[in-house]
Amino acid sequence: MEALRVEGLSKDFGGVRALQSVSFSVKAGEHLAIIGPNGAGKTTLFNLLGGQLSPTAGRVYLFGREITNMAAHSRVHLGIARSFQLTSLFLNLTVLENILLALQGTRSSRFQVFRSATAYEHLHTRAQELLDSIDLRGKEDDPVHALSYGEQRKLEIALSLASEPKLLLLDEPSSGLTTAESADITSMIRNLGADVTVILVAHDMDLVFGVAERIIVLHYGEIIAEGTGERISADPRVKEIYIGEEAEGSA
Repeated sequence: MEALRVEGLSKDFGGVRALQSVSFSVKAGEHLAIIGPNGAGKTTLFNLLGGQLSPTAGRVYLFGREITNMAAHSRVHLGIARSFQLTSLFLNLTVLENILLALQGTRSSRFQVFRSATAYEHLHTRAQELLDSIDLRGKEDDPVHALSYGEQRKLEIALSLASEPKLLLLDEPSSGLTTAESADITSMIRNLGADVTVILVAHDMDLVFGVAERIIVLHYGEIIAEGTGERISADPRVKEIYIGEEAEGSA
């Protein structure tokens, strides 16, 4: 089954074309990585998939339903969740309070103000399951600002999972992490169930090759290569781009 299909997606910012006729599809349960140098159009593509931006041209389909011009909050209710490169947590609330807010926000009961405390027991149960999945059990009462940056990144992914998404968009999930913390994130993504389709943008090649079944390479807003990690590693165009970037950075 096809989870996502993108057809001829383009995005202009004034006279600048950030994305040019991008087309690809993602199978349900697949883990896809999108890589490319800075300015390649990766974040623009993610913003189009998440509904933060509208395309200049092209169409987006989620499980066969067109969502091209659908608002971001409507996409969430259809099963899309996203974590951002910069954490967006409530730092002065506890870990548990952050998770409960995320869980409550996805339920229709969020509009029901007067309810008994026992009506939320299922949310506490689900919150504990999410805490176990990110190895933060025992820190539920800690304020988020007391967590390490790596723990905050894991918590943000857990909040994305609170809506039980069918499609999870991860923007640089290992950004700013130590090698050990990045390995934890890699393991966490690997262990997501087969019912969650994952698309991630990352510069961390260990993470990319550790979780992605397929990789798409963007350059100047266009797809220049697509395939398995082995195929991408051997692609001469990809080598030229990344070797050129490294040489320029060294200079």
